Parts: sequence; C-alpha cells; structure tokens
Amino acid sequence: MEIRSKSSNFSSMDDYSRETLRRIQEKYDTLIELGICNNDDVITSGGRYFTSSYGDDYSRLGRSIQRNTNLKTLYMEPEDIMLSVADSGFFEGIKQNSSITTFKLSGYSQYGYAGDIRNPIGDVGCELLKAFQENNSNLTTLRIWSCDIDSIDERVIINTTLSSCTNLKRMHFNHNNMTDEQLLPMVEAIRGHRSLETLRLNYNRIGNVGCETIAVLLHDPSCNLLTLDLHNNQIGNEGAIAIANSLVNNNKLQELNLSDNRLVNQNIVKGAFARVLCDTSSLNATHSSNHRLSGLFGSVEEEERMGDPLVSLLRLNEKTNKRHVAIKKILKYHQNIDMEPLFEWGSGDERNLMALPYLVAWFDRAREAVEMTRNYLRQREGYNTKERKLSAIYQFVLAMPLMFIPSPHAKVDYKKRKRISM
Repeated sequence: MEIRSKSSNFSSMDDYSRETLRRIQEKYDTLIELGICNNDDVITSGGRYFTSSYGDDYSRLGRSIQRNTNLKTLYMEPEDIMLSVADSGFFEGIKQNSSITTFKLSGYSQYGYAGDIRNPIGDVGCELLKAFQENNSNLTTLRIWSCDIDSIDERVIINTTLSSCTNLKRMHFNHNNMTDEQLLPMVEAIRGHRSLETLRLNYNRIGNVGCETIAVLLHDPSCNLLTLDLHNNQIGNEGAIAIANSLVNNNKLQELNLSDNRLVNQNIVKGAFARVLCDTSSLNATHSSNHRLSGLFGSVEEEERMGDPLVSLLRLNEKTNKRHVAIKKILKYHQNIDMEPLFEWGSGDERNLMALPYLVAWFDRAREAVEMTRNYLRQREGYNTKERKLSAIYQFVLAMPLMFIPSPHAKVDYKKRKRISM
C-alpha cells in the first residue's frame, strides 16, 4: 500500500468527491448510497462516490458517516482506492453509524472484468467486515462478489461477520470461485438466522458435497429462505436430488435456480422435484406435498422446455391460496378418490354417515378452487368437480346401501327410521 501524508493541510479530493463529502456532512436525504471507489458506474441514482489519496480525507468522511442518518448502502472497491487500515477514523465512523443496512464489497478491478479478475478482500475489506461485526444489528444485506477468498484469515473474518449479523435478510456471494470446502463453515455461520430470506451463491464452484450442506440448511425448521440461487456452479444429479429431498418438509422456499450446472440426466432431477411437489402415493401425501416452490431453473423459457408434469406443478404453486393448490393437485392426480377411509371413522352406522357432509363440503371447496380456471384447463387437468362430486356420493351410497334404502324385509326401529328420513 502506498505511504501517504496524513497532513490535513492537503487534499487530493476532486470536486466531485468534495461535493459528496459536503452532502454527507449536511445529511442530504436524497443521498442514500455511498461508493468508496473511483467511478460511479455501479452507483444507483440515489448515490455518489468518494475517493482521495489522503487519510485525513477518509477520516473526515468517517466522522460525517457516523452522524449521517440517511445513508442506507455502502459500496466498496478496496483494490482501486487509497484507503488503508491506518485511517481508523473512517472505520470508527462505520461502527458508530446507525442507518447503513446494506454493505457491498467488490473485488472488481478497473483493469479487468468483474467475475473474470478476482482480487482479495484485502486488509481494508476485512477491517470493514470487522466494523460490521460490532455494528451488527442494522445490517440486512451483505454482498461480496468477484473476490478471491482463498485466504484462510479472510474466510474466518467473513464467517465471523455472518455469525454476528443475525438480522441479515439477503446474502449474495457470487463470482467468488467458492468451493464446497469454503461453503461448509459459511452455511454453519448462518444456520439459525431466521431473518435470512435470500441466498445467492451463483457463479462459484459448488458441487454435490456443497449441496448436501445446503440441504441440511433447508431441512432446518428455523430456515426461512425464500430464494436460493445456485446457477452456474458444478452441481450434478446427486446434489440436485439432495436439495429436492430437503424440500419435502420445507414450506418456505419459493424460488430455486439450478440452471447452468452439470445435470447429466435432467429427467431424473425433474422426477425428484415432481415427486416433492406432488406425492401421488396417497391423498394425504398429495395434500402434504410441497406447495411453495414455483421456480426451479430461473427463466420461464427454460422451465417450459422441461415439459409436463413438472412445469404445470410449478405454475400451480404460483397461486397464493395453498389450500386451493392442494385441492387442484388431488383432483388432477386422484381421478377416483377412494371413499373407503371415510367408512373407517367408527364402527357405528351413525358415525359413518357423518362422513358424507364432509365429503360434500370438500367438493364444494374444490368447486370454489377451480371456478376461476379456464374451461379448457378444467377439462385438461381433469377437475370436473360437479361430475366427480356426484360420483363420490354414488360410491358412498353404493358402499352402504342399507344406510339410505331400508330393506322391506328388515325390522327397523323408530329411531333408525327417523334418522333415515332425515
């Protein structure tokens, strides 16, 4: 790192950075993102960048950040700026700030393409991660991309930060060349984080072993992930199926992206996910299937090429009323609904007869579930609730004829005759 003068009499800020510092000092409410970098290519419309060659400028910036309550996002490119760990005033300001909720750390170099050239997180990046370890209650989004995380020390700092920041909602670690071995302690660090909803691990080197680790996370009842992005990794059939199996009892995950991996036989993978989304072995199994997952390979076009029945199940899961989703799956995959379990409610005739109103009520709910479905879809999917309701009632009567039509040769007491007439 270049040795720089610490004198406050000098400044190498350009006019743009000087104006950025002024706006932060005056707490402009329109300035919500700050980039510590050499350009504004990655800064949003509500942000500005800052750069200088003097440590005192960064310390002044840190003191201004400490008092600012409007900043929401801090973006950093450690490789291309002159900030050093000796500029303690800057990092102290980050620790004391109460408004920053998003920290983005990029290994992008202005001399190379992001994702193609990865730079280490470095001392500055590690120092910032340490700052958020102490100021850990506000951070909800952490994104680290295009970084070389081969250094053991850097990985320890990353994982310690993840363990400390228990309010994280979004975690993006992409283009980092991450391996299964590096993923394991990272996943362990976020286990139990109930706030975490988005995990993006795309463009890494995660394989089947890493998927086993992720499957354990998804199986954990405390896991509330809604989105998991694993596209462009090295995942094979075994890893994809491990993730599919972990979703049997997971009713939270909605979007999963496994595109651009090493799936040798997609039919096997599709079959595994189809069984999770709709277990047809019994009515109860279908009712208890996964009704949340509605995305699998990222794009509609790619999912459309997968063919039935998986695409239709994914589309069905997009519906917000999950009770209706379950009903539609039962109607589609159980054309002849078995009435026999309803006859096992009890040994008495009266208890058996009580099952009939429940049967009728279920088909009424089924009619409500499919009433907004287009006619051609009703026919294609085999819903036909009116006809199937009559058929089910007929099966019920056929199985217990004496409950409905008294035999002319049988002696029927007054109480039973009264119940039949009702």
